[in-house]
Amino acid sequence: MKKHLCRTQVFLFSALIAGSACRPRSAAGDAGATLVQAARFDAGPPLVLRLSIEVKLSDGGVVREQLDPLAAPLLPVTQALELTANLPLHNYRLRIFDEIDRALASDDVPEETPAGVRYHVTLLSPLRSGHRYAVLLDAQSGATLDNGSGGALNEQRFEFRTEGEREKEAPPKRAPSRRHHRRKDAP
Repeated sequence: MKKHLCRTQVFLFSALIAGSACRPRSAAGDAGATLVQAARFDAGPPLVLRLSIEVKLSDGGVVREQLDPLAAPLLPVTQALELTANLPLHNYRLRIFDEIDRALASDDVPEETPAGVRYHVTLLSPLRSGHRYAVLLDAQSGATLDNGSGGALNEQRFEFRTEGEREKEAPPKRAPSRRHHRRKDAP
């Protein structure tokens, strides 16, 4: 009889395990599992880089614009800029280019914090009125920069314009001709 009882217990136990494995789970159980899995495997919403530019005015005011790859904000002519990134970047460099993609000479002072980057730029000569410029954020070395949490960011380019009438280019000075002309009365 003990042998028969043991077989019955094994059968019931196996049926119980098989039945629980085949039974559909409740929606509440799935939602809880999804939240746990999401918390374990998803680091949250993707980090989006936002870069802003700030210009201090001579009267003490400040002009601050959000840079957008699709729009070029209008800024006053200046020699000092401050760029702010909302992410703590690593392996990056920020440069300002003119209309013909020449990097402008500047003294730069990066200020890195856990919340982001403030990048102070003092240009060696002021921006020119009525011109377009570009801010280029790219990797210091390698192909990508780091968004501060280990994620790779590609190169970013943002344009802006300066206020005022476009300065006219001064025509280049012509060098005097080196040809010597003979005078008609010379022997």
